[in-house]
Amino acid sequence: MTQAGGRAGPGEGPQLAALRRTVAGYRPRRAAAHLGFRRAAVLVPVLPRESGVDLLFTARSPELKAHAGQVSFPGGAIDPGESPREAALREAREEVGLEPAHVEVLGELDETPTFVAGFVITPVVGVVQPWAFTAAGRYPWSPSPTEVAALHELPLSGFVGDANLRVEHGEREGVKFELYWYTVEGTVVWGATARIVHQLAALLARPAEGGTQ
Repeated sequence: MTQAGGRAGPGEGPQLAALRRTVAGYRPRRAAAHLGFRRAAVLVPVLPRESGVDLLFTARSPELKAHAGQVSFPGGAIDPGESPREAALREAREEVGLEPAHVEVLGELDETPTFVAGFVITPVVGVVQPWAFTAAGRYPWSPSPTEVAALHELPLSGFVGDANLRVEHGEREGVKFELYWYTVEGTVVWGATARIVHQLAALLARPAEGGTQ
């Protein structure tokens, strides 16, 4: 298992300020109801750095039955009686040891259907509080050995623009769609996770439009 490394000490720079403003003011689109689809939530952990912000991703264990080895955000199915935010924070604690009290939830992004797995995912964006970091500038992660093979802290700036992006076009049941593939610092992010981070990067690139539809 590889441990994500820390960059220079955390700080409230312009990138985090822009992200905070756009996500907090964003009104997420709700996915159309899909018969039989389960609801799920993921936490998009934002890590403040002096140079900007990083995002925490997990590489799922190759032993898992679903999405083995895939890079994703911490998350899972929403339990009865839970809100998406509660589910996202619970899953992050179970998967990577992130305490809910250490997270400032900024808001939610558009619901993201996954037609293969049959889920509708609510992405919850949360800033990991700098006071919870160690003196070395990193959070004391405690990844689940049964679920997580590795952690990746990747700069959000690596997902802004087209330099690290590849787009493929597909079609399912007559509906055309785009598939996003990012390669950032040697880590490949694709699928629903790539769609989520693509929207987040787009909001950051257009902060003045983040609260409009």
